[in-house]
Amino acid sequence: MRGLLLCGAAAAALLLAAGCADDSTNSSADSVARSDSTSGADAGEADAAPADVAAIADHPSFCVAAVAGLHDITGTPASPYYVRHPANPSPSTQTVVFLPGGAGSRNIAELTYQLWLQSGDPQLDFRVVVPYAADGNFTDETQRATSVLDEVLACYGGDASKVHLGGTSNGGVGAFALMLAEHARFATLLGAPGVFSTSDNNTIKTALTGKAVFNGVGENDAASWKDGVAQTHKLLQSLGVDSTYEVFKGQGHILAAGFDQTVFFKFWSSH
Repeated sequence: MRGLLLCGAAAAALLLAAGCADDSTNSSADSVARSDSTSGADAGEADAAPADVAAIADHPSFCVAAVAGLHDITGTPASPYYVRHPANPSPSTQTVVFLPGGAGSRNIAELTYQLWLQSGDPQLDFRVVVPYAADGNFTDETQRATSVLDEVLACYGGDASKVHLGGTSNGGVGAFALMLAEHARFATLLGAPGVFSTSDNNTIKTALTGKAVFNGVGENDAASWKDGVAQTHKLLQSLGVDSTYEVFKGQGHILAAGFDQTVFFKFWSSH
């Protein structure tokens, strides 16, 4: 699937907001460690105990040691991407793959993590992955996201049957398309917002039967997004798909600081 154009003025606002930060500046409230395949323990977190990557008997040699917190992974075959490791990883750890809005640049991916994901899992139970493109644009989003997922599971393990796919804006549209193409890889689908780019109901029903979908949109988002998300929910219900619909009160296309991000993790935890 080729890179998607920005959808409306609100999505353009997301791109603009993310672009205000210089690429050399880390604006996250988390301490983001820049990691590559030769760095070992991440800079700035030397006192933290890394997860036992070697416990995965056949993990690839390029894997970067897992330390709880947010890390910017570069220098590995599927990188770049952000990964937020859980506090206590185990074979049952669930993974969230969340596609950023706009063109999918590093800054937009980091902003997406902050505003959609950072505070929603205070116990750090999930492993959260936000892929991004080094050149600022996904040219093959499906291949990039699945390659990142393969690398994360190979390096760090977790329950491959409990991988949740989500995204916002362009990333939401990309996530919905990726689910149709790779539905066997993911347990649930979440758009905040997200819509389908196809009207092939048979394909949608085949991909989503037996899975749960969360359809979220800001109360103050553009009418096109609000209508699209509501119609997507109604379509899924008509196809017999387990679909949840939620309007985020007082929110626009970009979630404001202080938004209760636990709504997403509660959905993932319950499915």
